Amino acid sequence: MDTLRRDIVFSLRVLAKRPGFTLIAALTLAIGIAANTTIFTLINGVLLRPLPYPHSERVLSLWTSYASAKGQPDIFSPPNYLDVAARSKTLEAVGGSTSFSFTLAGANGGGEPEYVPGIRMTASTSTVLGVQPRLGRWFTAKEDEQAEPVAVLSDSLWRRRFAADPAAVGQTILLNGRNFTIVGVLPPQIGYPSPQTQIYTPISFTAEDKAANNRGNVFLDVIARMRDGVTLSAAEAELRTIAQTMSTESALNTGIEMGATTLQDSLVGNVRPVLLALWAAVAFMLAVGCANVANLLLMHAAGRQREFALRRSLGATHWRLIRQLLTESVLLAGFGGLLGLLLQAWATPALAARLPKNFFQTGVEFGFDSHVLWFTAGISMLTGILFGLAPAIGAAGGELAKALREVERSGGSQGQRRMGRLLVVGEVAAVLVLLIGAGLVLRSLDRLHSVNPGFRSGNLLVWQMFLPTARYPDVNAQRTFYNRVLDQVESLPGVQGVGLAQPLPFGPIDIINDAGFRIAGMPDPAPDQMPQALITRATPGYFGAMNIPLLEGRVFTKQDAETSTAIVISETLRRRYFPNSDPIGQRILLGSRRLEMQIVGVVGNVKHNNLRNGLRPEFYLPLTRFTPGAAGLVVRSGSGVSQAAITALQERVWSVDSAMAGNLVSPVDTLLDASLAIDRIATALFATFAGATLALALVGVYGVLSYSVRQRTREIGIRLALGASPRFVLQMVLGEAFRLAGLGVISGLIAAFILSRYLQTLLFEVKAYDPATYIIAAVSLPLAALAAAYIPALRATRVDPATSLRAE
Repeated sequence: MDTLRRDIVFSLRVLAKRPGFTLIAALTLAIGIAANTTIFTLINGVLLRPLPYPHSERVLSLWTSYASAKGQPDIFSPPNYLDVAARSKTLEAVGGSTSFSFTLAGANGGGEPEYVPGIRMTASTSTVLGVQPRLGRWFTAKEDEQAEPVAVLSDSLWRRRFAADPAAVGQTILLNGRNFTIVGVLPPQIGYPSPQTQIYTPISFTAEDKAANNRGNVFLDVIARMRDGVTLSAAEAELRTIAQTMSTESALNTGIEMGATTLQDSLVGNVRPVLLALWAAVAFMLAVGCANVANLLLMHAAGRQREFALRRSLGATHWRLIRQLLTESVLLAGFGGLLGLLLQAWATPALAARLPKNFFQTGVEFGFDSHVLWFTAGISMLTGILFGLAPAIGAAGGELAKALREVERSGGSQGQRRMGRLLVVGEVAAVLVLLIGAGLVLRSLDRLHSVNPGFRSGNLLVWQMFLPTARYPDVNAQRTFYNRVLDQVESLPGVQGVGLAQPLPFGPIDIINDAGFRIAGMPDPAPDQMPQALITRATPGYFGAMNIPLLEGRVFTKQDAETSTAIVISETLRRRYFPNSDPIGQRILLGSRRLEMQIVGVVGNVKHNNLRNGLRPEFYLPLTRFTPGAAGLVVRSGSGVSQAAITALQERVWSVDSAMAGNLVSPVDTLLDASLAIDRIATALFATFAGATLALALVGVYGVLSYSVRQRTREIGIRLALGASPRFVLQMVLGEAFRLAGLGVISGLIAAFILSRYLQTLLFEVKAYDPATYIIAAVSLPLAALAAAYIPALRATRVDPATSLRAE
């Protein structure tokens, strides 16, 4: 212990004597450690930290897949959910829920109403979560069955609307025009299925919901809690058995499959590849930083060769010198780690603030905890050993007489110079891998930006509206509201098109419906082969307002009233099901009731929710006949989508119903940008890390060649004295840089070819082995290395032969 203390004291004295060297090395490490710690903090909060539920590892997300879905996970119908809950022996509790839209009236009856995201859930869902409210209670199974108007609030809504008053429990709030009694308030950071969920109410299945012939009506997300001691594989095996039994009991369940995954995996699965890819990127960045510091240590050690040689001649062992140098490098890494923590404390909240709200599906916190502390300490120690080991071995090793001769002649050993070159080759290889990765995600983002969503988003506003059944109890009341809104908005100055539709493409609320259909005159398909298509209900003005092109026939007109049988189909549906015939005039039988509709037109394809998704067949039904209790208003304005336009739109709608929530008015361009937020952030971070790593690598090239020129001053002086031209010396130094870069590029291409395939899940219409990206990166990197080497090469041409020879 006393020896270690002396090593530490001596190392601090050595580092203090060279404050410039110590500061540069510590800052280089700090950048890499801060980047790694920042990404690890995100990973810790999202992937490693358990969900805020008791024994969260036992909470599962269940999925089902109908035969027509061909193995794609889907949600449950109420009858199938109830069957699983009744038959399972491995699951302690099973809960079902569905997202629901609530319009919350202004406080004390005043102020603007607002949309509040929530869910309707079975009482058993609270048992699955296992979380007790901080105030009050959950609703009971009896309240669920009897459709009692009770609600549980999130902590954030309770604080915002009731100023954290405990007396809020027992009070009523007006949701969708109906009074609900508050029975509980949840703890902070609790939100299922996402942190944005603010209201929880009973789902209250009707007799029709539970009917056996309703097994195809899927709208339930199902979670379950495994019994203590049960494994995930055992629960999945039981679910497969239940699915096989249900498949034989009902034709509607023919070929059905069921399975489960942990709730945490279900919630974070979409961001896991992004975070892991970013972590790999910052790991490469730290490796390049370590290589740079290792080169600095090599140069530092070269100036101490006389000291090491004398210490060895006085009896110091190789291990004693290695231990001393490793102590110095670990202390240096410790300083870098402390600086990295300071940078991370700023970088993490700054990055988290720029991430979209839907990036994380759990109530994560990015605070400093023991995991982050141990990670930073561990990575600092590891980097200290990694970048210090090679210089320590090189400085302490070798034959004593040879070391003394090399010190006398050049101030450094050939082994140290070879080690420096090897580190530069590794740096170039690491940078090339990052440049290729950044290039791939950048090209992917460019492809996403070029995707045609099927409509023109500029100057387009949307307003998702939900009609409370208390004020709009039937279809006639809903139609009257929609017609009055259209009349009011159409008369606004500058409005070029107005329409209503449900669902809205890229709408602020994800509401997607689909249905099975048959083509009249064709044989009925097998139950598990019935075609499926998205269903959109729209008014006549919707297609013009959205600029969706009409390809054949016509769209809806005002003559398509409550009894209309007109249906419009998408181009994808026409190509798939009417490849060799004219679809206009043909009849479609919708759903299990075989509702007969006649095709009157074909319109262009429209993307829904995600530009990455492939095109699906789509039907358009006349909203005047199939009137929904929720619809999206679309308005194309010739004067743009300024706040003044939004205010004017709100005033017109509120003149019809002042209780309509106004916080779901959005420019469509904003919604489209939000759908690309994760791709954009991943690309920006990859580019940032790649750029920072490239800068570090070029500094490394510059440093190694500067050191090489300084060590070869005698050789260069002799060459110049014997008649070598400055141009020859310039080419000699630049040639060395090009050789190092070339070796690094070859190594980097091999590594990139192996590693880039792990990026494939992040890419869109770009292959992981995209030749153009590889070629651009492989050509540009050596050119950048030559640029970094130019100053050392120019300095070499200015060596004075006479001065160099006199020094000998």
